[in-house]
Amino acid sequence: MADPAETAGPRRGRNRLSLALGLSLAVNVLLLGLIGGAVLGHRSGVGRDHAVTMMALGPYGRALSDTDRAAIRKALRAEAPRFREERREVRQGFRDMLTALRGETFDADRIAAVLDRQEARVQAHAGMVRKLMLDRLSAMSPDERSAFADRLERVLRHGPPGRNRCEAPPHAR
Repeated sequence: MADPAETAGPRRGRNRLSLALGLSLAVNVLLLGLIGGAVLGHRSGVGRDHAVTMMALGPYGRALSDTDRAAIRKALRAEAPRFREERREVRQGFRDMLTALRGETFDADRIAAVLDRQEARVQAHAGMVRKLMLDRLSAMSPDERSAFADRLERVLRHGPPGRNRCEAPPHAR
């Protein structure tokens, strides 16, 4: 008979790895939701939507001009039907994960398949945002790119806005 300490080790490690991967994916899906929510729920003016959009685009978003940021938001809004379908798929993926986790036996292949599908959705969305950002940068004149680089450098130097810091992008200060 095998020593229980020896048989529990690898399984426990695999369960921890699965949990870590699941949590990592959940964070990515949350970010996907924030991006979609920021885009689909955007209202004119600066407010919550502005802050969420800037968080989703990270330092690049904070360094963009208002015009460039609005253009990216508009392009993302055009993807609204795709986002709705992705949200349905994300919800189904979590239902599939819950079913797999509650199974009598742990099926690593089944869980890996769910995680793979979820990761592919996140990567596809990130690729679309990357393309939009690259398109905006490509359309800039050399002077606009230089100004963007200056703003990006300021953003990187100062770090992300905190609760007690101004939430406005650096070029609006």
